[in-house]
Amino acid sequence: MICRFAPGVVWLWLLSTSAFASDITVHGFVTVVNSPTSFQIDDYKVTRDKSVLLELEPQHGGISLATFRPEDIRTGTELEITGAYDENSGELKASSIKVFSYDTLTVKRTALLEKLPSLTKSDAGWNGVIYADGQKITVSPATAITLKPNQAERTNAAQHDAPEALTFVPDSLNLDTFVHYEGVRESDGSIKAQKAEFEHAEVDEREVRMWSRFAPKVILPDYANHQPGELETYRKEYKILPSQEAQQYISRLGNSVIPAHQKELSDNNPLKIPFQFFLVEQEGFNALTYPNGVVIVYSGVFDVLENEAQLAFALSHEISHLVERHAWQQDQHFRDELIALRARGVFVPDRILLANLRASGFSSQYVQTLENQADRVGLEWMLTAGYDVREAPQSWKAVARKMRDSTSNPFWSSRENYTARRSYLMSELRNNYSNADYSTLKKDSDQFHRVVDIVKGFGNGKIQKPAVAAKEAVTPPH
Repeated sequence: MICRFAPGVVWLWLLSTSAFASDITVHGFVTVVNSPTSFQIDDYKVTRDKSVLLELEPQHGGISLATFRPEDIRTGTELEITGAYDENSGELKASSIKVFSYDTLTVKRTALLEKLPSLTKSDAGWNGVIYADGQKITVSPATAITLKPNQAERTNAAQHDAPEALTFVPDSLNLDTFVHYEGVRESDGSIKAQKAEFEHAEVDEREVRMWSRFAPKVILPDYANHQPGELETYRKEYKILPSQEAQQYISRLGNSVIPAHQKELSDNNPLKIPFQFFLVEQEGFNALTYPNGVVIVYSGVFDVLENEAQLAFALSHEISHLVERHAWQQDQHFRDELIALRARGVFVPDRILLANLRASGFSSQYVQTLENQADRVGLEWMLTAGYDVREAPQSWKAVARKMRDSTSNPFWSSRENYTARRSYLMSELRNNYSNADYSTLKKDSDQFHRVVDIVKGFGNGKIQKPAVAAKEAVTPPH
């Protein structure tokens, strides 16, 4: 299960207070750069004395930066800053700065191609651009380019006594191809690839079993009598909100942000995801996905989000988890870690070992890369569907405002858990969407606010027969 609005690794600690300022630690992404000694992280105006040195946080595996200078701070750089914060001016005077390069300055990722690469070959090697991951990935002759056979291709090669290795040619790629790439971020925000390995997507038997494990059992609501339906999937049970209009709205909006290529796949294609959207009676702010295409939205979301564009972002983020196959990637990542530990002589039962891996700092770091990717890709699909991408970071401001005093979810008790997500999205907008024509993009709809009233009429899990629900227009289900 992938949970969208579960927070990543982000902190805001109040260490001490005085009449005018407090010592705090903020972890987030740079959103504005004025100079190497003056920049912003969300609403925090950071100033740095030149005597304050930068500490480069060690990262686990992958590419590492040898050095990092103050002049290298740019929009999107991930920092942890401790210092004195003046609440009146919003100024944070840094006493220490820690730089996190993993997944922002150095990258090691897997992503589905958004469109076919533009690559040409010379005697020196390949040149061009790969379009994936909501990023511009540049290829030079120094980039190692390969085509990795998937399981079906390896089996076919063995059956025909053919070489297993595949020769890379751009014509062999399609939009059902993943690219595993490594590189370093350039000053213009692009990724300079050191390595790019393509692999055609497939669904093997183990992933099919994963899908089956989460197969939903659904009893539809009795809409006429306002009785909730039931949804059970992998030991979790939900009550389906008994509003046909609200359910159809969630389904229409969700389907509008599914990428065109995924929708165009034939129904008998194993890569086709059978999306199903459910609005369930549940307080609190959350949306989540299961690897077989089930997308669940809590009714409490309508207490928090302010417009349709913000809801479109939440749904496009969830759909990104599914199309990029994050549940499967995550499962394989933990399995690879388990195998590596076993190779070093660590013999622990799978269940215990995998639980420990998931709780480890490295695993948290890896999972955070999936959340970042779902944000990036979700912004792309949200924009393609015609929604104002500026509302994506605004959704986190809405969370901070409305969930601060919530007791239903301790993660939303303060600003601490929205700063990093909001600042990450703001940096993405400034790096990649500065030329967007926002005048043509949609922000809201009357239908969104009608569904807000319907959900409130049902009392967010406290079932009653609301006047607004009784007036719903009854239309056939999709």
